[in-house]
Amino acid sequence: MKILSLQESRIPEAIALANRVFRKDGGDMGKDYPLLFSPENVKNILCVEEDGKIVSLFGLLFRQIQIFSAMIKASLVGSVCTDERYRGRGYSTFLMNEAGDYSKEKGASLMLISGDNSIYRKFGAVDAGVYFAHFVDGSSALADVKYHRATLDDLDKLMRFHAMEPVRFVRDKKTFKTMLETSKADNMPAKIFISDSAYVVITEGVVEEEKEKRYHCLEHGGCQSDVANLIKSAAREMNPMVIHTTSADCVLNDIFSSEKSIRRRFIGTVKILDSKMLLDQLNPFLEELSKSIEPLDDLSEMTKYIFGSTEGERSKDLQIPLPDYGMDYV
Repeated sequence: MKILSLQESRIPEAIALANRVFRKDGGDMGKDYPLLFSPENVKNILCVEEDGKIVSLFGLLFRQIQIFSAMIKASLVGSVCTDERYRGRGYSTFLMNEAGDYSKEKGASLMLISGDNSIYRKFGAVDAGVYFAHFVDGSSALADVKYHRATLDDLDKLMRFHAMEPVRFVRDKKTFKTMLETSKADNMPAKIFISDSAYVVITEGVVEEEKEKRYHCLEHGGCQSDVANLIKSAAREMNPMVIHTTSADCVLNDIFSSEKSIRRRFIGTVKILDSKMLLDQLNPFLEELSKSIEPLDDLSEMTKYIFGSTEGERSKDLQIPLPDYGMDYV
């Protein structure tokens, strides 16, 4: 077994492996996740080589997360897979541990994983982060909001609206441009609609139990009252519509909260990698709250305590909001 960082010349080989595992019915992981498989990020994809071939992948993408006045560096995990002929040898577990050490060396205090399985749980990743899903009543719109499908001509406005979010993944212009061109959110095709004052990212799916089409607003940006007006107008044509929020979306939660609202979990798992590093990065926000936190020996419990969890009754958790994946899913 040989552990290595992916080389640019071997990106097609890595994508082919990811396609064999995740796109058996067609599709291209390279096109779906161009930021992860980009030449600029290639060194952050860890691999196992056997018999002269890449047989196992562990993708990392480093991102900054803004949480009010604090800035956290996180490693996002995706495209974790092993060729079926080489499974059962512990490669993913080994790469998981390597990825944790590598992430800390890169200054990441937190790991967000787009998955929940025994490998991640044994590593200490947990259900952490508290989110909400609200049904949108399009008939309650005060007036029709004019909006259109976003194009590259709207990029500057999209960036400005996104920057208004108090809890978000930080995006530079190149990153946002790539996301707009890819148009995916939470591993699904997405449409981005923009008005003069807000934008929303909407996916379409089918609820299997009900055999009903349903639309989901998985990301939004702009003044929250303007987001509410935009999504209400969109819900007149795309119905039923569900908007997903964090606890930082106070206005949206107040507007859309109803008996049909649900408190939901993060769609993956989360792990604090280094408690001291995380608390140092969170410190500007904690100081504003006049809150002092001591590191815990159990990083899994500390992760759930700081960011909240939907596992069991956890009323004493701080529930500091984490951004939802949206277009940042890998």
